[in-house]
Amino acid sequence: MPPIEKLISVQEEKTEEEIQAAKPVIGIIYPPPEVRNIVDKTASFVARNGPEFESRIRQNEINNPKFNFLQQNDPYHAYYQYKVKEFKEGKAQEPAVPKPGQLAAVQKQQAEQARLLLETIVPKEPPPEFEFIADPPSISAFDLDVVRLTAQFVARNGRQFLTNLMNREQRNYQFDFLRPQHSLFNYFTKLVEQYTKILIPPKDLQEKLTKESEEYKEVNKNHRKISN
Repeated sequence: MPPIEKLISVQEEKTEEEIQAAKPVIGIIYPPPEVRNIVDKTASFVARNGPEFESRIRQNEINNPKFNFLQQNDPYHAYYQYKVKEFKEGKAQEPAVPKPGQLAAVQKQQAEQARLLLETIVPKEPPPEFEFIADPPSISAFDLDVVRLTAQFVARNGRQFLTNLMNREQRNYQFDFLRPQHSLFNYFTKLVEQYTKILIPPKDLQEKLTKESEEYKEVNKNHRKISN
């Protein structure tokens, strides 16, 4: 029985050879998977049958763009030659040819993935307008805080609070935005509407959020099916 050190050394050398073989070769442009499959199969046949077989393929497929890699000026020609050499030296594995049943299953899976992709990405209706947004006006930070805090208190305490506030601060210029003719009145009103929906949400909001959550889970489920 060989020494343990020798077995370990052989195993390390084999692992190193496998790692080096798996690394992409510098200076070679690797084709995409769908093209690489054709290149690998052709290289395997040429390695077994010789250059005459390559010449026959080049003549028969002269108008087929899928076999452009047989031309020397094609960017994938160097990869093709490299694979022919690998097959001749026994360093490359023969490309797997799917059985008719497997091919049909793959095509069915691709069609299902395309359908899920369309259902997930292509919207059937335009998205609803994003309501919780209001661009702040060009005023000082202090005045902006006054408007926002006032809107929060009005949203929480109701219109009676607003009426009392207007009567009490009618001579305070910092609360002029409570007047309908003021330039900040529309902004203030928008804030009151938004704060009211948050602090005192409508009864159907929970049902709406639950529905949107289920739709979001379904979208993620479809994405996982597509990615797998």
